[in-house]
Amino acid sequence: MEQSDNRTQAILSWRRSATVDLRVEQDEQQRYLVLNGQRQSQMQLQHPASPTYPHLQLLLDWLANKPWQRLLQIGLGGGEFNRVLAARWPDCQVVTVEQEPLIIEAYQQFFRPQPHPNETLICADAMTFARDALVQPQRFEVIFIDIYPWPEQWQALMLALLQLRAENNWFCINLPAEPPAQWQQFWQQQPVKLVCYNVPGYLNQLWLGG
Repeated sequence: MEQSDNRTQAILSWRRSATVDLRVEQDEQQRYLVLNGQRQSQMQLQHPASPTYPHLQLLLDWLANKPWQRLLQIGLGGGEFNRVLAARWPDCQVVTVEQEPLIIEAYQQFFRPQPHPNETLICADAMTFARDALVQPQRFEVIFIDIYPWPEQWQALMLALLQLRAENNWFCINLPAEPPAQWQQFWQQQPVKLVCYNVPGYLNQLWLGG
């Protein structure tokens, strides 16, 4: 996350809900999604499918040689990950769950150059989606959790999402701070073993495992 600097940006859109102040800003090279005063995502105007944040580049390199057909993403932002997935894995299914309607609308209007036929956007709370998905034949080889702020009831959410894994699977978490209390103890008891990757120049931690 970065603090927004308005000195060079034009504001393309500015909308508010009860919980979100959302702006779409742009300069000569990039377009930005700003949520509650913090820059959450960006897109290169000339190369929309190029990753700009270092943790996504690390994640993409980690996934490069792994076979998968269905990916579940919790949290949308400006859809940087979605654009790269559509370009690199056009035949794979991507399901993205985002609870804020304004974020989905901003993505569709400003951050998705072309609709992707294998992309599904679901407006729902992550826990509600996970519980509903358990009763359906939905299983995913890759599950990527990229949400902010980090939920207080994170253990219940992780347990629900772990049940949505396909037989061969990989679990990925972009953690927006130091691990919460009982993080290590929780994951030592789970079938997925996560490894922490610190990204140079980036405050978040990327936890990856399978």
